[in-house]
Amino acid sequence: MDMWVSNWLGVIGSMIWGLGVMATGQAVPPQDPSQLTPAPAVYEEIQIKRQDVTGDGRPDVVTLLGKRFAADSPYYERLKVMVQDPVAKKTSFFTTAYGGYQPQMSFCDFTGNQAKQILVQAPTGGSGGTSDYYLFSDKDNNPVVLPIPQSLTISGEFQDNYKVQLVIKETNQTTLLDVSDRKNIYEEAGVYKNGKLVQPTEVMPNTFSVLEPIDENGDGICELKGIQRVSGVANADTIAYVESIWKWDNNKWKLQSTKVKKAEM
Repeated sequence: MDMWVSNWLGVIGSMIWGLGVMATGQAVPPQDPSQLTPAPAVYEEIQIKRQDVTGDGRPDVVTLLGKRFAADSPYYERLKVMVQDPVAKKTSFFTTAYGGYQPQMSFCDFTGNQAKQILVQAPTGGSGGTSDYYLFSDKDNNPVVLPIPQSLTISGEFQDNYKVQLVIKETNQTTLLDVSDRKNIYEEAGVYKNGKLVQPTEVMPNTFSVLEPIDENGDGICELKGIQRVSGVANADTIAYVESIWKWDNNKWKLQSTKVKKAEM
């Protein structure tokens, strides 16, 4: 690691200058140093990767930083990403809207601009197993916040004979699940009586628990694969997983396909 990068990493231990997240798809403008406000506490290094995110063909140093809620807390209430370009001697910062547990970065070229973007996953820690996701671009040292796909709109309800109908609004796809392997649970819960639906019961869909890069075509340009969990009579009653594939097209994410998989007990 050269002297310039080493000196910059040393700065983290004393103070991090914060830049706010701009609206989706907008560049993050530079700020007058006199107007920058130091973060109220020390940020620690969570993850450091060498990836070419500026597009000059040489690896940059990308550091995920976090400020813990408390000294002994596993929750990071603030997250930042610092990109250091050792060739151009430039540094960019991104700030996430929320914190998370065990956050991590992954990298891939989603937009086809010959540079990798930074995908940050920040698990929320809730019982639904969901995460917040952020996508950042620093092509040519121009920091931009990119959107992520919105989770699918999933609805559904229980029907007679231990059946559950799921509907994906975006595609009008309807799937009928056989949940008779859980009939004892549902009979005891009062949802069914001898296979007859006793009371109307709707499913409980969750947002993305997984949003990960995949290269479906092998062309070096990644798509995003999302997975959403669907619960039945209780959050712990997982009845299905809905997968979706998204491709960056004309500066936005386009839904490519969806798939419903029944969850096994």
